[in-house]
Amino acid sequence: MTSTRDNPLGMVPDPFAGNAFVLSKTDCTEERRQFFRRMNEIQTFLFITKHSFDVCREKYDNNIIPALPFKANTPIKLAMDSGNFIVLTASRIIEMTTNGINPLTRQAFVMFYGSFETYLFQLFERSFPLVGVTENILDKSRDILMLKKWDGKFCKMNEVLGINYKAGDLINHFQTFEMDFEGKKHRNPLTFLDEITQVRHRIVHASSLLENAKLIIIDMNSFHGFFGFFFLLTDYIDNLFASKFGYARTTTNPEEA
Repeated sequence: MTSTRDNPLGMVPDPFAGNAFVLSKTDCTEERRQFFRRMNEIQTFLFITKHSFDVCREKYDNNIIPALPFKANTPIKLAMDSGNFIVLTASRIIEMTTNGINPLTRQAFVMFYGSFETYLFQLFERSFPLVGVTENILDKSRDILMLKKWDGKFCKMNEVLGINYKAGDLINHFQTFEMDFEGKKHRNPLTFLDEITQVRHRIVHASSLLENAKLIIIDMNSFHGFFGFFFLLTDYIDNLFASKFGYARTTTNPEEA
């Protein structure tokens, strides 16, 4: 299915649910295929954990707590097969299964971002020798990724690797994809990525704290949007590197990567 403003990712009907859509097959280098595999693992872990929390909370609310001697104030020992255990009140278990997904969504967000940087590093590692750089590849890759703004990182990639990056081409690649960060719309995916980067830095380096000791909350529903954003961005990058270095791209179903 071709991309349109209503369907910017060219998504196709979900074979298991006619009212939902999944990402269509796409051409991938091996590095991009591995990126999709990591993203699938992260997202699957996140959603299965959320489902487990919901089932656990319902079971405690409806079956376990009513039968306890002190109801929600009853201490409960949670033991693992390894012998490790923790003692919590039933009310604490309810609290954790209600709000405990927030720490996990923050970490999943960091892993999404880190997986994208890993994808870039793998492309750098593969490509540097082809432009005559055979030593200190890790340091040279880090020099690019440590630049403050993403436009600067892409310009540095272009300078070092000659991948023919053009800001206008990238913006056009996203022309039907709406990027909204806290009410501010972005045309340039790299300025949107700069905003995402700041959230990642706040989670990693400031324990997710915002002003007035408020914590960052990442909505579960936002991960579908993140996946779509990185689907388009990696498609653009993949094509640059494949065109420059002749890397083979195979048609891949992202869900089966």
